[in-house]
Amino acid sequence: MAKSAKTEVKSTAKKSAKAFGNVFAEALGAAAATAAGVVLTRAAEGMSSGAKKVKEKAPAVKKAAKRAVKRVAKKKAPARKKSKKVRKER
Repeated sequence: MAKSAKTEVKSTAKKSAKAFGNVFAEALGAAAATAAGVVLTRAAEGMSSGAKKVKEKAPAVKKAAKRAVKRVAKKKAPARKKSKKVRKER
């Protein structure tokens, strides 16, 4: 009974962590897209020649920035190596 309860708690915790990670990735992606939009708008305003081309490319750049940030945010952290001291004790 106690073992199945522990397993259930562990499973629920993993699901919650995964859901939080997805929400976090979405938030970072949205922030990146917004920041990219601001940068591109300012760049377009600053340049007299080519401003039309920059504004035309803005949606594609924003989308790419959002995808890149979400991809990085969803990656798992690499496993840490155990120290030699810990390995010898086992």
